[in-house]
Amino acid sequence: MKKILVVIGTFLLLGLIMNLYTGTKKMATDGIEVNTTYLQDSKVLVAAMSITGNIREEKTLDIQTFLKENNTLSIKDEQTDGEMECIVRDSKGEKVFSEVMKGDAIRSFKSLSGEGSIKLVLNSGKQHAMVIINGDGPDFE
Repeated sequence: MKKILVVIGTFLLLGLIMNLYTGTKKMATDGIEVNTTYLQDSKVLVAAMSITGNIREEKTLDIQTFLKENNTLSIKDEQTDGEMECIVRDSKGEKVFSEVMKGDAIRSFKSLSGEGSIKLVLNSGKQHAMVIINGDGPDFE
């Protein structure tokens, strides 16, 4: 009978210790929400996007957009420690812009007119950013 009580007591003690340990450790969520604004009547070509959430590992977002001869990429990044790498390719797949940006940024670059792609590489951590391509999205503020 004493052995059974010792075994039950041991399991209860282990359960209590594990509960205290996991109860004090705050788990970070993993996931982002991406809201897109499309160009005119398109269901594919993106004019702007907002990114919010928290990710544990680096994530990459690929979007299709329409590039002009002279382009502007505006980023409002409310995350103070994060960086976002932006890589823009034209319709021929050639890289026309690439930069790691931190905080708010407005960059201009030239490319061929036509469909292109933008690859955004997000670092782990809290995400809260707005990306606007050629000023075709909602107001920056």
